[in-house]
Amino acid sequence: MTLAKAARWRPREALVRARSSSPPHLQRLLNNTLQALARAEPFDRAMTLAAQAFTNFIPLAILLATAVEPWTSESLVDRVADKFALPAAGRSALDTVLGSGPSAQAAAFGSAGLLIVVVSATSFARALARMYARVWQVPPSGWRGGWRWLAVVLAIFTCTLALQAVQGAAEHRLVATVGALFLTFGLNAVLWTWVPWVLLVRRARFTVLLPGGLLMGVGSVGTLLASKVYMPRALTAASDDFGVLGVAFTYIGWLFLVALVLIVTTVIGAVLTQDGAPARTSSSSPDA
Repeated sequence: MTLAKAARWRPREALVRARSSSPPHLQRLLNNTLQALARAEPFDRAMTLAAQAFTNFIPLAILLATAVEPWTSESLVDRVADKFALPAAGRSALDTVLGSGPSAQAAAFGSAGLLIVVVSATSFARALARMYARVWQVPPSGWRGGWRWLAVVLAIFTCTLALQAVQGAAEHRLVATVGALFLTFGLNAVLWTWVPWVLLVRRARFTVLLPGGLLMGVGSVGTLLASKVYMPRALTAASDDFGVLGVAFTYIGWLFLVALVLIVTTVIGAVLTQDGAPARTSSSSPDA
């Protein structure tokens, strides 16, 4: 191969040629997306969201399983382990912590524990609100309309449980699985359009936020399919090598990926709708 041909295969030269031959609007879209991603600090914010989701939603799942256990034949340990697809080592460790019976579990939470779990769960919604404010370049809403945080947490938690139930019921049936994938796309598209609309205190129109929601719907289907392949093997290997700590790290790593997909789709959706960016005047801010 001659030097001229070899130069053509260098990544930098190939990138320059591709950029010079691409349409101007695609170049502008790519540049705007990269600049918006740099402003959003996706890796730092994805790790924050992953950690908040892990520490907020797992206690909520345990609390829900504790509440419904008296009406089911399945134990709390089995329900939680099945919900999070824990391997044998994870189930054993969970049994050590939670296997003391429903009365002890209820006492461990109690009214004060319930309040702490619910209030602390809003930290995830606050982290989401800061991310959306950064992407859309609007001032953070602060503590105005704190009920919105709780509404967002409950909506995300409820939709996640509903989709898991549908996906579990559809396993091993092709038509039902395809239907579950379409439902996953549709529900996530609506959810992740509604969430920023609420957290931004309606300073961005619902229709402006819709492209990001649709992209996140596609991303949710992609991450779901990837999780079916990756998570069982990763959880088993992490459990065998590091026990419960490995399972926890695996879940945090996966939540980091999901959060990164959310941030990237939000940024792309914002770039695609720059002409409909949120209003920044005080008259556009609704009551809390």
